[in-house]
Amino acid sequence: MSTYDLQNKYPSVARSICLCLTLALCGLLPGCAMFGERTSNFAALKPPWSKKSVTDDPSIEDVRGPMQRVMQTALWNKKKDSTFFEPAVGAAEYKQANEKFKAKEYKAAEKEFKAIVKKYKNDPIKEDAQFMVAECQYEQKYYSWAQDSYDKLLIDFPSTRHLDQTTKRLFSIARYWLQEPSIVKGNDIQQVNLEDPGSETPEIPSDGKQRKSRWALLPNFFDRSRPVFDTENRALEALKSIWLHDPTGPLADDSLMLTASYYLKKGRYMDADRTFSLLREEYPKSPHLEDAFKLGTHVKLMSYQGPQYDATVLTDAGDLKATTMRLFPKAEQARLKEELKKIEHAKAKRDWETVQYWMRRSKPKSAAIYCNLLIENHPTSPFANQARELLSELGEENTNHLWANYATPKKMVQQQPEPKRSFMPGLPGFGKADPAPAKTRPTPPAKQELEPPARLKLDGFGDPIRKIPLEEESEPARIKL
Repeated sequence: MSTYDLQNKYPSVARSICLCLTLALCGLLPGCAMFGERTSNFAALKPPWSKKSVTDDPSIEDVRGPMQRVMQTALWNKKKDSTFFEPAVGAAEYKQANEKFKAKEYKAAEKEFKAIVKKYKNDPIKEDAQFMVAECQYEQKYYSWAQDSYDKLLIDFPSTRHLDQTTKRLFSIARYWLQEPSIVKGNDIQQVNLEDPGSETPEIPSDGKQRKSRWALLPNFFDRSRPVFDTENRALEALKSIWLHDPTGPLADDSLMLTASYYLKKGRYMDADRTFSLLREEYPKSPHLEDAFKLGTHVKLMSYQGPQYDATVLTDAGDLKATTMRLFPKAEQARLKEELKKIEHAKAKRDWETVQYWMRRSKPKSAAIYCNLLIENHPTSPFANQARELLSELGEENTNHLWANYATPKKMVQQQPEPKRSFMPGLPGFGKADPAPAKTRPTPPAKQELEPPARLKLDGFGDPIRKIPLEEESEPARIKL
């Protein structure tokens, strides 16, 4: 079949072949880019599965503190602009490229800065040139390439002199890619429906901005300010790079809060819980701390799937709400107390579900044990009365092994006080033992006077002996028993 036949007789076939060739070329181009350098212009075309992110294996080598970075920057600027000492290596070329940058000739300046980076690999001028490459790409709105250049700068120079400006640029890029999201506040959310978990998701109030939904695998060929694939995850990668490379910076807690808010809006509650926990542990002085506590309990409860599943998230959420009430007394105490009551009700419902499980398995003695636990842990819940009625129905043959008898009718719960708990050694939490009666000491027997032993009598002496008799004296008296 000739080309003329394809173009004239079968135009649909020709269009289909051209479309297939175009799609194949679009698929090969990102695939080839995955083997190139991140600094190349094709780095932004890589698909999300191309290779591991460079921020996944961080290193603390050559990390310096904020004051050390300030002093190093001042010394470097003084040396670079000094006329008394020998100028820095590559300073003339850097100055020429910087003049083009100031004249807004960003493309030409980027080319010259790249040449400086390649030429002076082991000189201090490389750090400034690498930063200016990213700045040129940022000014041209090639944000995906700019992000790669900023990440390369942070990897090659962890304590770079341009750290503050780099984090600001990454934060602005992430907000642009996420279409300028707003941070969720703790008072904006609604209470989770614990009666029927998963039935509905509480609505988060909208900020009024119109945002376009984007598919991760849908390629972008027209907007040069966005990556070709997966714009939102690239934005999260930029936020991660901020708090990972500059954890003490002013934007570290903001980047964490923005990431957690994004996860919350997208329904990724496990990721949001992990991010809120990191914010609470690492940044206790952050202005987002109160919201991190309130939203942390919300995402934990949203992860709860019902009484048939694990109740660890209920316990953690209850402890977190109790901590919130202690740390922030100005918070809505009435709302927090009401939410705590709902959490306790959900725990009691789960215990009652366990009782019903053992009854379905025809294990009345096991059900009786969990009835006692339910009454012990949640005595005022409505499920406690049902547990009392079940204990009374099970009879003595199924409850004689219990540590306490809670088989009380429902109508007598308000009138009859709770029976005393018996003490079982080795089982903590089952009550306290009754005080033992004080032991009385037996009266000791009266002391009997002993008779003095027989004493020796000296014949002829009534008084005690005062001297030893001499030889010329008479024979001394003899001892008689």
